[in-house]
Amino acid sequence: MMTKAQKDKLVSLYYDIVDKAYFYYDMDSFIREQIGRNIDFFNKPEEYQIEMWLRLLGGDDYNLLYLGAMLALQEDDMRYLDDTLYTVTTLERLTMMSTDWDLLSVLLSANRFDDIERFFPKENVQSKIGRGWLINLVMYLYYGEEAWRAEAVDTGRRYSESKTTIEGKAVVNCLLSLVDKDFDRFSVELDNICKGKRRSNEFGENKFTKQFPFFALGLYNFARFLYGEEVENIALPDDAGALIELHEYQKANGYATGKVLVDFKNSLPLLDALLNIELPTIHLKYDKKGKGYIDIDRYKSEITERALEIYVRK
Repeated sequence: MMTKAQKDKLVSLYYDIVDKAYFYYDMDSFIREQIGRNIDFFNKPEEYQIEMWLRLLGGDDYNLLYLGAMLALQEDDMRYLDDTLYTVTTLERLTMMSTDWDLLSVLLSANRFDDIERFFPKENVQSKIGRGWLINLVMYLYYGEEAWRAEAVDTGRRYSESKTTIEGKAVVNCLLSLVDKDFDRFSVELDNICKGKRRSNEFGENKFTKQFPFFALGLYNFARFLYGEEVENIALPDDAGALIELHEYQKANGYATGKVLVDFKNSLPLLDALLNIELPTIHLKYDKKGKGYIDIDRYKSEITERALEIYVRK
């Protein structure tokens, strides 16, 4: 566990870079930003407002994630980070602007495993095998379709052998070790994820973000979800830092998912409804050659319908 002095040091580091990194100063600054945005369209039809929110929220997930991390340290309460992971997962699926890497790192860290079947339905995944090593391996492990194994493992191994980041190599090796149920190797690769995150020079990384190897926590949670007692003796590496305390918080709460971090019921009730919907299942549509694409129009239509149902009841 981190000491208070260590937490205070990270909070100080956050404020040292808050302007350069375009982070939020506090929760009020995040709330004020949303209220300010709404001024331009609050008198428009609800359907138009929802469309605008889906566009505007697309860039908020990254900054909100690290605001939640800072607040958890500042308030000495991991509830803030757990709820932030839940909320950021929702934002990333509402806007459909995140990468698979970003989405899965927060979804798995938030223990939102039930959402996998909505975000990556089995029938959709089947048409996407060949898309990329990360989706291939996670979906093979989740659904257990033996016909997917060879391709998932092959794409994973080829990525592992390619020139990539330390963190990326460790993530794929963690997943491959879960395929093989090689839990000793899995433990070693968790440590490598943490080390790789600390050394990362990827876009968006800074001295604060490098302290939070979310994929280490996410894959640790995923292993527990998949294998239960078989992995109970594996511990998060010391370099996981504050995420060790987050894991203890999650464990104490029976790995229940968090909740939406911010209450907009009074200030922005339509946004509040949007953040609290049960996200719809993603469907595909097919071109003349039989290639499947996400049916964005249907997805947005179902989001709008669900948000309006909650909004009307308020």
